[in-house]
Amino acid sequence: MEAEDPRGEGDGVNDYTAVQKALEGGAEPAMLCATCPWDRTCISPPMMTSAEIDALIEKAAREDETRSEAAVLAGKAPPMPAGVLMATVVYAGKDMQANVCPVFALRLRSSGGREIANGLRASMQGWDDSR
Repeated sequence: MEAEDPRGEGDGVNDYTAVQKALEGGAEPAMLCATCPWDRTCISPPMMTSAEIDALIEKAAREDETRSEAAVLAGKAPPMPAGVLMATVVYAGKDMQANVCPVFALRLRSSGGREIANGLRASMQGWDDSR
């Protein structure tokens, strides 16, 4: 499955399959990192916050309610609240999904991935929020 380029450019380096094939073909991960299109930020944070998602779902709920009231006033059966359903499906989890560099993702999935995760965990546990 191909990953979406967080910068909106389809240069192939951000394509998980292309990177995996390049690595399988003998390309050195360090070479891919040296030409990094991610500006050396291996992880980009989620593009939306929970509050933004809640606001979009609330807006969809208000629009559904308006359509329902209009249908009742016209003597019709109220429609299914599809706006809330669609907004929930489209935006669910967008506040928890980060974009990850393909090389980083492949390394996390490797046999040494646990070591990377443990290093990140140690860094997070020792993080000083006052900085």
